[in-house]
Amino acid sequence: MDLDLTPSPRSHGAQRMITATVLVCEALVVFFAVLVAHQLAPDDRALTWTWGLVTAIALLLNGGLLSRGAWAYWLALALQIPAILLGLQVSAMWVIGLGFAAMLAYGIVKGRQLDREKDAVDARLLASGGTDER
Repeated sequence: MDLDLTPSPRSHGAQRMITATVLVCEALVVFFAVLVAHQLAPDDRALTWTWGLVTAIALLLNGGLLSRGAWAYWLALALQIPAILLGLQVSAMWVIGLGFAAMLAYGIVKGRQLDREKDAVDARLLASGGTDER
């Protein structure tokens, strides 16, 4: 398996769009899980808000950093750990966090594949002088 996550030079590549969408949606879910944990664990509210808000903000910021290089995709994968561990306070986050981690991994891999295919089509089109041979 190819572990090179260097993003495509495309400004709106599929890998970047899919991954950013998953990260933003996950940040919202983490925020709402913090609201639930606020009521479920009243003794740990400071920890809950700190952990949850830092994770949600990091997920949002990471969505904007995806064009910077492969490290941003590795960071996105690493940020799945605190999101999943929110299951210690809200048990549904075990399943939801694993689901988001799976969607993120699939989006990174499939988006990269789609970007490579688009790059190959563009290279063929450019090599043929800009005419479509279909």
